[in-house]
Amino acid sequence: MLDRGKLVGFLYTLDIECIPYVSWKNNHELQYSLSGESDIDIYIPHEYRSLFLNLAAQQGWLCVENPVARYPWITHLYTYDDTMKWFHIHVYFKVITGESWLKEYQLPLERLLIDNRTRSEIDGVWVLNSQAQAYLFAIRHLLKGGSISSRLLYRKEILSYRNEWLSSDTNLNSIHNYGPIKLNTYIPGSGLTSTEISMPGLFTALRLRLSAMPFLRISLWSLPVRRINSLFQRILNRFLFRRKKIIPTGGLVIAISGVDGAGKSTMINEAHKFFSGFLTVKRYNLGRPQGRILEAVRKGFNRKQQLHEDSFTQAKNSITSLKKSISVTVLALLRLRNARKAVSDARRGYLVLVDRWPTNELNKMDGPSIVTGPGSGKLQRFCASVEHWAYSRMPLVDVCFFLKLPLEVALERNRLRVKEGKETDEEIMARFNQNQQNSPLACKIVTFDNGGELSVKLNELLTMMWNEVVSH
Repeated sequence: MLDRGKLVGFLYTLDIECIPYVSWKNNHELQYSLSGESDIDIYIPHEYRSLFLNLAAQQGWLCVENPVARYPWITHLYTYDDTMKWFHIHVYFKVITGESWLKEYQLPLERLLIDNRTRSEIDGVWVLNSQAQAYLFAIRHLLKGGSISSRLLYRKEILSYRNEWLSSDTNLNSIHNYGPIKLNTYIPGSGLTSTEISMPGLFTALRLRLSAMPFLRISLWSLPVRRINSLFQRILNRFLFRRKKIIPTGGLVIAISGVDGAGKSTMINEAHKFFSGFLTVKRYNLGRPQGRILEAVRKGFNRKQQLHEDSFTQAKNSITSLKKSISVTVLALLRLRNARKAVSDARRGYLVLVDRWPTNELNKMDGPSIVTGPGSGKLQRFCASVEHWAYSRMPLVDVCFFLKLPLEVALERNRLRVKEGKETDEEIMARFNQNQQNSPLACKIVTFDNGGELSVKLNELLTMMWNEVVSH
């Protein structure tokens, strides 16, 4: 049997905290929702909104939104269990429904939902009773059939709604004179029978929409424009932006830094896979922000001595050559540019993962490295001032996880790495000794021991990262 503990446990907590809720749609798939195979749609009275969201955050749920389908009084919550399976709650604080893309109605059905809930046989979750479920479905069904564009969308999906309708197992006569919106005159043309479902008659659906006009949450004249705008946004997102959910209060930047061989790339790769399951995730590398083409140009410019950006072979008091000064100045500017782009992405609500983050400590990994002296020329001194300016303007990363591990483990991992221009043991040892006390420019630095088994350490790090995202 699938593990349902995470979501069901949270719903039980709502009962304990006296927060009323009800699963009001798609209850024919409740077993899949509770096991993380699909989302669950629940209604929470709006007066409990703050209490509910605070409790959800305490329980490790992250509040996100769909960037191309934002609606008032609706939010999405995500969390995961010990098997790294995601759970998704689609929360309504008012009854917002209508066309699939607009949800243009706010219906006065809040009291009806709470007064007509019953315990499901599946884990005792609160669901609508059959009569209320059939009534709500009939209203949604008719509203979706009330415009040409909505009918085109609904026609493609109507078979998926068939099981939801049939699961209510309700005689249509039972919803006559039921609820605040009477459906008596609309049922004959609704396309609903006790055993089948089809598209509602256009005239019937239009009549219901007209009678429900007092409950429109947006102006009637703007509906055509909003339909076109929604279509345009969805096309752009699908083929250009490809955004998933975003964090409405603003995302954050998480960097993973550490000595060579500490497992930074592996952890970044796995974290990206994990979070991009539902979130919009951007990724940057500030160790080598220039990419392959510029890296090749940089190496060609400085062929005689291969440049490593942390300058591990350079003695602290040796004067930096002109070639090296120019190269690391360009590197500093590229790091500044990408760091600012990362922060900008976070402001859009994205989760940004960064491989390494700069420090302003001289001759430390990912930090400034130009040393000038009496023999330095004007151009070298100019480069030093530009490099200093770049690192002094570097934004702070929200959280930096600094990976540490024993030297012998770092050496062994480096030997097993498949990487172009891989460092030698001597280089790894030099960097290890020089950068153990490195301090990236961060609002918060978390030291993480990454010397154990990969799967165990990965789960441990992902949990810590998740907690940072939720608390942020």
